[in-house]
Amino acid sequence: MLKNKKAASFGTIVAIFGSVLIALGVAWLIAQNWHQMPAPLKIFILLAATSGAYTAGTILRVRDYHGIGKALLVLGALLYTLSIFLIAQIYSTKVTFQGQAWLWLLAWAGIFAASYGFQSSASYVVAVIEYGIWVIIQTFAFFESAGLFSGGGYGHAVLASFFMVSGIALALTTGSALYLKWRESKSPG
Repeated sequence: MLKNKKAASFGTIVAIFGSVLIALGVAWLIAQNWHQMPAPLKIFILLAATSGAYTAGTILRVRDYHGIGKALLVLGALLYTLSIFLIAQIYSTKVTFQGQAWLWLLAWAGIFAASYGFQSSASYVVAVIEYGIWVIIQTFAFFESAGLFSGGGYGHAVLASFFMVSGIALALTTGSALYLKWRESKSPG
């Protein structure tokens, strides 16, 4: 019995790594032909790929293919993030730290909502990682708007490093606590 459980978890891990590689492959394929596509086609491809991954993941989880379903939900989360940044590129949004912080916040909020809606702990891990990235980018945006990067000196670098490390720690702590609470609520008994 235990042997099957380990095999299933190994299969799930392989499927999740496969979904990450598929997301990178889709990103590479789109990037190679990006300049030749009209904007509406680009957006349609991004939305169709994201919706397709989420739909297939949900269907496979319902049909008791939990590992592959989980991997496809992670793929949907990664494609959602990719879509946000590529659509922002289509419409030439600001490339300042604050502009990127807004995009990461939008990506985090969408994946967090999707992980809750689909009850996907693997997608929730992606949301926690993206929250940590948002904290780091937002810290840089704060320092950029305060003009702390223009003065130079080690004090600013130390302060920025402190905020980044504390932001990552906050993201990991919050994510772990919420994940454990969510798992506790799903356990029988």
